[in-house]
Amino acid sequence: MIKVKLNGHDYRYELFQIISLFYNKNEIEFTDELEYSFESKADLNELLVEFKIYEDNIMIISETAKITYENKSIKNAIKLTALRALKRYTGINIPWGILVGIRPTKIVHECFKENLKDDEILSYLTSVYDLSIEKACLALEVAKNESKFLTYNPKNISLYIDVPFCPTRCIYCSFTSTPVVGNELLIKGYMEAVQKEIKETLRFLTEKGFNIDTIYIGGGTPTALSPLNIEKILEELSKHIDLLRVREFTVEAGRPDSIDEEKLKVIKDYACSRISINPQTMNDDTLKRIGRNHTSKDVIEKYNLARNLGFDNINMDVIIGLLGETKEDVNYTMKKIKTLSPESITIHTMAVKRASVLNERGYKDKNSEIDDMYGIAADSCRSIGMYPYYMYRQKNMVSPLENVGYCKKDKECIYNIQMIAENISIAGIGPDAITKLLYLNENRIERVANVKDIREYINRIDEMIDKKIKGLDTLF
Repeated sequence: MIKVKLNGHDYRYELFQIISLFYNKNEIEFTDELEYSFESKADLNELLVEFKIYEDNIMIISETAKITYENKSIKNAIKLTALRALKRYTGINIPWGILVGIRPTKIVHECFKENLKDDEILSYLTSVYDLSIEKACLALEVAKNESKFLTYNPKNISLYIDVPFCPTRCIYCSFTSTPVVGNELLIKGYMEAVQKEIKETLRFLTEKGFNIDTIYIGGGTPTALSPLNIEKILEELSKHIDLLRVREFTVEAGRPDSIDEEKLKVIKDYACSRISINPQTMNDDTLKRIGRNHTSKDVIEKYNLARNLGFDNINMDVIIGLLGETKEDVNYTMKKIKTLSPESITIHTMAVKRASVLNERGYKDKNSEIDDMYGIAADSCRSIGMYPYYMYRQKNMVSPLENVGYCKKDKECIYNIQMIAENISIAGIGPDAITKLLYLNENRIERVANVKDIREYINRIDEMIDKKIKGLDTLF
């Protein structure tokens, strides 16, 4: 066990976040015993923070930091000293520094408000948060590219609809998803509940004069539903809003083994402006390992089918760090996807979630090639004229990197930007969907969550609707 002693402060969680970047979380233990490996000490009278590393009770590394305005808080100073000491001790590079949150660009937008120049922003990110210059530049670039979509209108709201079903469950997935086969009665109950929730939510929003800015139907895999059930959801939407006037309408078609011509035609008929067809990898052996019942050939066939039906804004997702993959595999995947030339590509670094099959199996891969693999994917996107437009990070990634959406000119996914930037209220519909209520003048966001379990969602649908509408009503 790695024993950690706190001295003069109790910022246990913040310190744990940093140490777990270097060590397995289960190996970290906070102690009051006389023997320990790490010590974090704060002297608030001297405004000084120190992190010490010991071997055989002898201090071998020490990092100190003054608590100043630039540190923002004692928390940052505590994290910064721990990070720098552990980088020296382990030789491990942490490119995002002490930024363990999921929204790195928020700090850049705060810098924009202070009218800082580019070089000042980069200096701030690298010195105060210990970002590498590469990640600081990426955060700045993404923040600039997303800025034009961050205007605020209190009468605008976006809509997210969760479809919690999939053909099968991938081994890395932790989302609330249920196989469609054998769950026909559950799907029937879900359909009745979600249609009711759409109806009541949109009736309230239209009565209050809200404008539906963007719509995103995700999951799960929405196209795991039958064409009839997909149409029922889209038809319910169209009863209450003019879908042609929605700025962006995305359906996460997702897995190729769930897509067919009839479903795509239904989606197209209801003015969907953007879809995703997500291979994750173009290597058939990997697809088998991760539990996806399709091949790379299926990806190409369904992509071409969508093109032939007139879809002109298609996103494709890839995951870096999939079980057993190498740099050569990633290079092969990106070459195949570049040939298809989608409008956008989202690069995910695999995160091993607590609820995933991989985590249940004790997966602890620390692939030394992850950084290079990620670089191959990012360079491939830029080579076909794409630029990064949104970014977020996750806990438990196999490498301390990021997820980034790349797109061709004017093909940004506006909903993705809104979701991460949190610059608009979002009404969430379906099991495990989150309604985000933005009170901009108070610099505050409230969340209203639907229950995760599908059966609970069905049985308590009136409660879910009532709770959401009461929350939305507070926006006035």
